Amino acid sequence: MKKFVSLLLVFIMIFSFCACSPKEKPIKIVTVTDTHFTGKEAFSYEGTFALANDSNGTGKQVKYVEEIFDAFVSEMLYEKPEYIVITGDIVFNGAKASHLAFAEKLKVLSEEGIKILVLPGNHDITGSSFVFPNGEAEVAESVTPDEFREIYSEFGYSGGISYDENSLSYVYDTEKGVRIFMLDTNVFYGATLGNLSEATLIWLEEQLSSCKEAGDVPIVAGHHSLLSHNPRFDLNYKLGNGDKVSEIITEYGGNLYLCGHLHTQHFVHTEEITDIVGGGFCVYPHRYGVIDFFKESWTYESKATSVSAYAENIGSTDENLLQYSDFGYNFFYDNAYAQAKETIYSVVNDPELAEKYSVFSAKLNVAYFGGVFSDLDLSFAEDFIAATEGTGWSSYMKTILLDTKDNVYCQWPLETE
Repeated sequence: MKKFVSLLLVFIMIFSFCACSPKEKPIKIVTVTDTHFTGKEAFSYEGTFALANDSNGTGKQVKYVEEIFDAFVSEMLYEKPEYIVITGDIVFNGAKASHLAFAEKLKVLSEEGIKILVLPGNHDITGSSFVFPNGEAEVAESVTPDEFREIYSEFGYSGGISYDENSLSYVYDTEKGVRIFMLDTNVFYGATLGNLSEATLIWLEEQLSSCKEAGDVPIVAGHHSLLSHNPRFDLNYKLGNGDKVSEIITEYGGNLYLCGHLHTQHFVHTEEITDIVGGGFCVYPHRYGVIDFFKESWTYESKATSVSAYAENIGSTDENLLQYSDFGYNFFYDNAYAQAKETIYSVVNDPELAEKYSVFSAKLNVAYFGGVFSDLDLSFAEDFIAATEGTGWSSYMKTILLDTKDNVYCQWPLETE
């Protein structure tokens, strides 16, 4: 009887070990993109800088980007993901001072055992940079590709299993049956175009083949999108050879691609792969994605950073931060409303209707970037488009209205109706 009990205990221990094997547990990965970080020592939100940023239509929340990223860091210290993947446009315009300040923020996370992997976007290595210490532009030191690699040596540019000789692309092995491919998708630094050179394509296929031979699964990330998310923004936002890259990734078992650049929270699915554009962290509601990745399935959920909760926890007295859900939304909304009104009031003669359409399209713009349309009244969208037909703003709104489902959760295998 004792022998039977001993054997039973051994069996239970072995079963428990197998059931909890690292390859059977999901790998928790957070992805964040387009932080456009500045740092208060180099950027003062006043003067020419503030005026330009408040009126350029992008909705970038530069004034509070440091506090918002600190709120994100606080959430990550609580959530404790295994990996954080940052898909480019780390800083505002390539200033070395901003890169150094951002790297210091990342060290807080890496010191707690969170592995961080970064890659460059089109704003990170620019050749010429500016800072605004008093709200006015001053020429600043930028970074070269080698300096970018050095600054972020702890965050992907050391410890990888392969580095492309022709770009800042690399592969990181999680040693849990998954390899993360970080692709430098810049055609040349400082330009908005995205493409992979023939040499990098050869390297990518070699590394994907090695991944498959090892029985591992690839997750692939880049700055530019793989597939078309909005026909208005294909040029300069979608990889020039995205179809070829997609074909290579799926041939070797990949079904997930992570990117940024568009600033909007959005998914595109094919039968073989899902391309996820993460919401630009620099714009309200400052989203990041949480992925639970198994070898044969995964889930993705986009979350908004809790700025107000963080401000309250640190004892901030800044009402903008304490009431950030209102302040952040209104900043982005006002930015879009000003653009909409300028066009709509010039083509719609009825002031009451023009105001209604301006409000609607501003809300639509915020919903598009945030990836949530479910709370938006779309009942008079057709009337709005007809009334503003022929304008650039109407053309832009049309492309948004092509796809008004929420884009904050998806999974693989794809859900079927």
